[in-house]
Amino acid sequence: MNLNQVQIFCAVAKHLSFSMAAEELFITQPAVSQQVKALERQLNVKLFERVGHKLFLTEAGEAALTQCQAMLTAKAEMDQNLATLRGSGRGRLALGANTTGGMYVAPAIMRAFRDLSPEIEATLQIETTNRILDRVMQNMIDVAIVTGPVEDRRFTIRDLYEDEVHLIVSPSHPFAGRASVSPAEAAAEDFAVPEPGSRTRMLIESAFHNQGHRLRVTMQLPGTEAVKKAVEANLGVAMVSRYAISREVALGVLTRVPIDGLAIERPIHILHRKGKHLSPLVRRFLTFASEFVLKQSVSDDGRE
Repeated sequence: MNLNQVQIFCAVAKHLSFSMAAEELFITQPAVSQQVKALERQLNVKLFERVGHKLFLTEAGEAALTQCQAMLTAKAEMDQNLATLRGSGRGRLALGANTTGGMYVAPAIMRAFRDLSPEIEATLQIETTNRILDRVMQNMIDVAIVTGPVEDRRFTIRDLYEDEVHLIVSPSHPFAGRASVSPAEAAAEDFAVPEPGSRTRMLIESAFHNQGHRLRVTMQLPGTEAVKKAVEANLGVAMVSRYAISREVALGVLTRVPIDGLAIERPIHILHRKGKHLSPLVRRFLTFASEFVLKQSVSDDGRE
């Protein structure tokens, strides 16, 4: 048994799909199947079974998965510690973020951190919040910046920013000249939303549901940027993070419109796996991120 087989087995177990595991690991599906079969021969057990078209872990597979995940965690921590010990603050920082955190918040923090520590190797992976949390648990990501609320005892979580989700319209939309609109008026418009699984979408739909309204969703689009482009083209309205629209609002291509009695607020968290051995580099980044946000907040207050 080798670590390559262990990583492939864990990927298949996570997705319960050979093809999705192959996509994640950037290898072919036959290679995934071959390595899983080789591991089963070595362990002399069946790790997966099919029921109809669905793949399931066997009892032996469930038992093996726990140990295999621990092996990958130990390997990743060893690599991190050895990299840091090579001296002069060198090391690898794997940062993960969801769409809002990854496109509109994390890059500025990472850029400022790398300006102070150009010798480090820092990577940023952007995925859905759930996939980022999975990768944190697998120790593939050291630190994550995600929109909340996340309530999960597996993680050590700190609030980094307070975010607001705003209604946006095209400047040529009838709402653009309004001081505010009612929840009923907003819900009746053609809405552009992210694809199912988006936490932002779930938050918005829940907020309107609590007011007794259901959104008229006419466009399901892959991510915030696509949603914004649809609104710019006046194909509908949308609700997105204030961090995602600062540039477009300043340029006058999007307009924010308050909704009477409907304020959607949420935290943006920075988190890591609870109990994880934090290298000096990771600890330094966590401290830096908090200080960066504090300085930015002071600067913003000074401009008001």
